[in-house]
Amino acid sequence: MTDSTTPAPRTTKTAKAAPAKPAATKPAAAKPASAQPAAAQAAPTATAPEATPLAEQLMALDLSAAPGFFRALVDFRFTTFITRRIAGFIYAILLVSIVLSGLVAFFSIVVTGVGLMTGGQPIPGLLTVLAAIVLAPIATLVAVVLARMIVEVNVALVAIAENTAGLRRR
Repeated sequence: MTDSTTPAPRTTKTAKAAPAKPAATKPAAAKPASAQPAAAQAAPTATAPEATPLAEQLMALDLSAAPGFFRALVDFRFTTFITRRIAGFIYAILLVSIVLSGLVAFFSIVVTGVGLMTGGQPIPGLLTVLAAIVLAPIATLVAVVLARMIVEVNVALVAIAENTAGLRRR
């Protein structure tokens, strides 16, 4: 039983890489080697999916043929990080949304100030327009800086995790 269970995990993990190697070794030693690998491959493939639970099978999937980003999305062990790849995209989305929000806030405050001026309250209306001119760009700039800092912190955390994972493997 221990002989049949130990090759099963090895063949399930290396089953994707194994077909390329036997194709290169079959012409060199066709008769003696072909009988043993056929028997060894037939038994573990029948017992390996039944012996391992679904979670272990998902973690043992070899997705080396998939593109890097999509392979990282289905990496259930979280050995590959996508934060560095999408950080620029996330920052761009944040930047556009912050600038648009700043413009909407600026124009809505200016419209409110103009409404106050035309409604018979010129001093509060003028102060509201001046506040929009001063405070809306400052608030937008602060929001952009905070968004940049948040993205940088996340990228730095991933860089730390990648560096410490490299040290663990040594």
